[in-house]
Amino acid sequence: MKHLSAALVIFALATPLTASASERLFLQIPAKLDPSAPIPTAVKNECALEMLLGNYALSAINQRIGSVQSVSAPEQAGIDKIVQLTIISAYGAGGGGWSGSKSASIRVDISKEGTIVGSTVLTRSSKGVVGMYGGTCALFDRIARALGKDVAVWLSRESAAQPTQPASKVAESSDEPESATE
Repeated sequence: MKHLSAALVIFALATPLTASASERLFLQIPAKLDPSAPIPTAVKNECALEMLLGNYALSAINQRIGSVQSVSAPEQAGIDKIVQLTIISAYGAGGGGWSGSKSASIRVDISKEGTIVGSTVLTRSSKGVVGMYGGTCALFDRIARALGKDVAVWLSRESAAQPTQPASKVAESSDEPESATE
């Protein structure tokens, strides 16, 4: 009888954890590209920003929050939450850091069953001394890595805040560093 009571206590304590852990999180990869996004053609064709951003975000979310599964379409998430990344701008000419700083902005949307339950806009740039060295795609790679980490930080804060922000509230990330020159 003692073992049965201990098992019931352990089960009762573990049940709330299991219930909250049952909601899975999905990330759509590759990131979407806003058709009206101002992105230089060479950057769009050569730098693979959509895949870079998606893969860096997947890695950062797994490290900071826990298990996230990638999907290629929102329908694959079913009734669970899905994070969608949309590139809304990428500025910067070819020629690496010598042709000026590079920057990118993304919109992060969290949806559940087709309804947006949280959204934000994040921006990073290659300003700084380190930004002067490297090719254009290498600089956008650093920016994508930094944005992936920003997505994970925002998601961890968003999941800690109850309830989540309404979909109408879109804000610039206020705690981001000035550059992606980590």
